[in-house]
Amino acid sequence: MLKLSKKGWYAIKAALYIAENNNEIIKITNLSKNLNISESLLRRIISDLDKSWIVMTIKGRMWWVKMWMELKDISIYDILNSTWEELWITDCTKWLICENSNSCSTTELFWNLQKSFNWILKLQTLNKIIK
Repeated sequence: MLKLSKKGWYAIKAALYIAENNNEIIKITNLSKNLNISESLLRRIISDLDKSWIVMTIKGRMWWVKMWMELKDISIYDILNSTWEELWITDCTKWLICENSNSCSTTELFWNLQKSFNWILKLQTLNKIIK
């Protein structure tokens, strides 16, 4: 069963906070304090978002972060996927391959649910959420 991890939840919170302050470059230490997330965990999350081109980081003595992509192009699916969040609703939808698909009557149901779930997450973009 799908359950959002703390890392996934924090990634969404961080992306939303950065998006709401889109014209500013934000210090990681300030982001950590404002969101009440440990700085070490936040650095790992921001690093994952940076690798996915969602945010841009400026590293040095201080870490700074800013949105990289347009808000309309960043979905909740993208954010969760960048942090390696497990987004499957059952084990058999994990890779859209099920060894019991020939004998299981629920395979098609769960695959359709998974596709719908992914589609809904992809529709939820940052610009729609922060409006």
